[in-house]
Amino acid sequence: MLIKSDIHCDRGCVRQNNEDMILLGGELFRDKAETTDWEIGDNARFAAIVADGMGGHNGGEVASEFAAQFFAAFVLDLPDGLSAGDLTDKVKEWTENAHRHILEQGRRSPEYDGMGTTFCGLLFYGEFIFALNIGDSRLYRFRNGILRQLSTDHSMRELTGDHSLPANQIYNSLGAGATAFVEVKGLTGQLYDDDLFLICSDGLCDMVADEAIEQILSGETPTATALVEAAKQAGGKDNVSVILLRIKEAENND
Repeated sequence: MLIKSDIHCDRGCVRQNNEDMILLGGELFRDKAETTDWEIGDNARFAAIVADGMGGHNGGEVASEFAAQFFAAFVLDLPDGLSAGDLTDKVKEWTENAHRHILEQGRRSPEYDGMGTTFCGLLFYGEFIFALNIGDSRLYRFRNGILRQLSTDHSMRELTGDHSLPANQIYNSLGAGATAFVEVKGLTGQLYDDDLFLICSDGLCDMVADEAIEQILSGETPTATALVEAAKQAGGKDNVSVILLRIKEAENND
């Protein structure tokens, strides 16, 4: 399988610093745009993640960078031959460990108290493909001109259905709460040639409606930068991180 990636991580128009972090294939990106092609073979170890940090005194930057680095090491160290169930268990164990570490770092350094981060994206391991989500960053799939959100926002608005609540009031994140959980969804056998996956922080989806995102992705050559610029033109009130993954030479196995 070939994956054509296009990423852009941007501070936005209002924030003084960038608390987002992108993890792509073992590398971390902040304040950067890049395109890369990836060959995904039978022994795949590949992650594409957006982490949106939160917390005062640059705590969000620390939390998102740690989560991305910690997960990159986790993916690299995964043993061969895991079943889907075993891999899910390991991801859940990683989530608990990452959450605990961020909490402990906040306790040791009062300026980082309460920091946390969302964590959302795709994990490719051997023949398995998993969607992972903690918080309100989002994973979408664009197929045949239709944009579909695959993740569920872990926000109070989504949980209660009360749209008067702030969109960024979340109940699940790494670090900023008593507990954290990861939503794991299997996508193995569900990828088609030319599928386009979008992973983004809420700096995009809070500024640009799904219908407008769909329209941009329907263009001849959609780019991560075009989505970031749309968010900035709408006000760019938050950091904006976008990963686009175009799937080539893939077919459904069902």
